[in-house]
Amino acid sequence: MAVDENLLQKAKDNPEDIWFDEAVKLAKQLGWVESRKRGSHVIFYHPQGQSVRAKYPLPLNLQRGRNGKAKSYQVRQMLQMAKEMGIV
Repeated sequence: MAVDENLLQKAKDNPEDIWFDEAVKLAKQLGWVESRKRGSHVIFYHPQGQSVRAKYPLPLNLQRGRNGKAKSYQVRQMLQMAKEMGIV
């Protein structure tokens, strides 16, 4: 799946202003695969995740905040993991 460069740049520039649905869309575009949903959490794994397992032992977790936006620290974590895997 192609990465929406505008959405990626928006996430990099202002992770506090990413809607939850945008974060899920971006995660999928970056290669994460939805593993399961638990309440307000959506859990993802990445096929290349073994390369960053030591630093990020848990899968990617995205959660909808009260305002409908993704939690900014989770967006930053997703971008950092993608960067360390060489995706972005």
